[in-house]
Amino acid sequence: MLKVFITIFFGISATYLVSLLLKKRNIEVVTKICLLPSLLGVYVCGAENLFVPVIFALIFGWGGDVFLLKISDIRFFRLGLASFLIGHLCYIPSFIFFTERINGIVLLISIALGFPLCFVIYLIIKPEKAVSLYVIAYEIIIMLMSLSALQLMLSRRDIRGLLVFAGSLCFLVSDTLLACFTFRGKVKYGNFFVILFYIAAQSAIIGGMMGV
Repeated sequence: MLKVFITIFFGISATYLVSLLLKKRNIEVVTKICLLPSLLGVYVCGAENLFVPVIFALIFGWGGDVFLLKISDIRFFRLGLASFLIGHLCYIPSFIFFTERINGIVLLISIALGFPLCFVIYLIIKPEKAVSLYVIAYEIIIMLMSLSALQLMLSRRDIRGLLVFAGSLCFLVSDTLLACFTFRGKVKYGNFFVILFYIAAQSAIIGGMMGV
């Protein structure tokens, strides 16, 4: 059953990306809605230790995908942002739970570098005042998610930890690109790269969490 869901997930992912390049809106909508449910199937069928917060992270991520189908509407943008934020909040305890020990020195250095990076990203994005607090909160949470993924990687020192951390970095790239294109203007094939990094983020994190 696991192989079936993996095949479905990658088939949906490929179709989704192609639909973005060809600007096939109807196919894009359908594949976006189906993307994370198929990845959830992969996780449920393949995880060695099924962890409920990871399931909720995917559910809220799916909610974010659905809400952002109407990203031009500020209300749906807020709902999508909030849904993704909750998803990241679910990932944080998932990573920490499987972290055997915290590297204090790396944690302090990460915090010292990470939060100034949040400020720089905020200046680059230049969000509208109506959603500025949402964006700040989201940046802080996703940075904490990435820092917890780093701790998991350092603790386990295997390919699974590396996948989780790589996925968190892909999330940073995807969300930063999405925010830039939303508030500073779209660029050609911009959505393609947003979704490419997003798919890489979710699949890498789930691939890593399946084996912890």
